[in-house]
Amino acid sequence: MAGRIKRAAAACLPLLLLSLLLSGCWERKELNELAFVLAMGLDKAENGYNVTMQVVIPSSISSQNAGGTGGSGVPVVEYNFTVPTVYESLRKFNLISSRSPYLGHIRVLVIGEELAREGVGKTLDVIKRSREPRMDFYVMVARKTTAENVLKVLTPLDRLPATKLFSSLDKSYKISSKTVAVTLDKFIEDLLYQGKSPVLTGVVVQGDPEAGSEKSNVEQTDPRTKLRYESVAIFKKDKLVGWIEDDLTVGFNYVTDNVTKNTGHFKDEAGGLIIIEALTSTTSRKVKIIDGEPHIYLSAETLCNVQEVEGADTLDTEAKIKSLEEETEERVVKRMKDAVEGISKQFNVDIFGFGQSIYRKSPKEWERLKARRGEGYLKTLPVHYEASVTINRIGTIDNSFYEDIKE
Repeated sequence: MAGRIKRAAAACLPLLLLSLLLSGCWERKELNELAFVLAMGLDKAENGYNVTMQVVIPSSISSQNAGGTGGSGVPVVEYNFTVPTVYESLRKFNLISSRSPYLGHIRVLVIGEELAREGVGKTLDVIKRSREPRMDFYVMVARKTTAENVLKVLTPLDRLPATKLFSSLDKSYKISSKTVAVTLDKFIEDLLYQGKSPVLTGVVVQGDPEAGSEKSNVEQTDPRTKLRYESVAIFKKDKLVGWIEDDLTVGFNYVTDNVTKNTGHFKDEAGGLIIIEALTSTTSRKVKIIDGEPHIYLSAETLCNVQEVEGADTLDTEAKIKSLEEETEERVVKRMKDAVEGISKQFNVDIFGFGQSIYRKSPKEWERLKARRGEGYLKTLPVHYEASVTINRIGTIDNSFYEDIKE
């Protein structure tokens, strides 16, 4: 009996000693010691970078203050640092604040256009390397302005400007297909993958950024300064090389299977408009090697509704619905084709990931293609397009009531 007790004690002793090495609070930080950074902006400076941090003021967004009403002050404060490296801005933060910056709740990263054109690869290392950010925040480019100016602007519907930027981008690309929502992880992946170049949505400041930073900007029915998503930035490696506008962006999203909803219109014989909305869309992609040459086959399947009819055109026959479906199919194919041909001609950059698809199909064919065509492979790559559109509903009425309005 005594021997069994000794053996049991000997077995438990290492476990007891091991518990002494465990500590759940060795790096504990209290909430009142942290400054929560919701948005970060990176701009080029003469010797390094201008780093902007948008930090939430907890007392201004609390559901109830001491008087029992919601906070009414400015909800965020902006800090700016001109530093040789991005990491040094985090250390300079405590020279002007009693709290330490915490990056675990970043919603957006804004990159100034000048810095984006110079190259962002080295700049992003510190954020990717840090264990605080979750990498699920969106990245965007400040078009024709600086990231600092974008993060200055206060927004009316969302008290936190960073939340506004995140939420509006998250919704706009799903509803309009005129933007792209790219997280930091996805952006870096596209930088590293063979045969794929990254893209980012552009954000512009409409109005005076200084006026947008004043509280009065959100106390008017028509704010003097607004933030708006506009255009998509094209990157070659880690450098911005140009912008594409709405139609090419929609075509790009169809090619890359990123269309959730999209709206377009057609004119009837009398000049009236018929508005069609794509409710769901799926684009499949295949790579075929024909006579030693890779071919890309794209097939888009789209389910649509008729949302509006402005004119006397009738939608009460199967033939008319079929005609609308065929016109919509032609429109989808044209948008995909225009995007591929226009972007390849203007920028010669494969943002569609065709090279990546070829590489996955056959690494050897990908190497042969690069050896034969170099970076110009996209201009001569055979791409075949197909679209299938089904109009599911035309609404609660067949024809517009407009023609029946009595004089």
